[in-house]
Amino acid sequence: MESTYKFDTTTGAGSEIVTIVYEYSSDEDGTYNESIREIWFEGRNCIGLLSDEQYKELDIEAAMRFQNHKLNYKTEDV
Repeated sequence: MESTYKFDTTTGAGSEIVTIVYEYSSDEDGTYNESIREIWFEGRNCIGLLSDEQYKELDIEAAMRFQNHKLNYKTEDV
């Protein structure tokens, strides 16, 4: 089952606010295939416009935030 986790953060020399869409799959054993799917800035997906260094920094931040999210907000079966 594929899902997404979204959060806002800053990037670049001007500390511009961007929205990260983090995609992951999950099953009864946990989550896997975790990666950034989209990076939105002023209504446009700008994932291809970032330098490799900026992307790597955002990917690390996204992974850390997602792990924190999983620990703090466990989902319940409905």
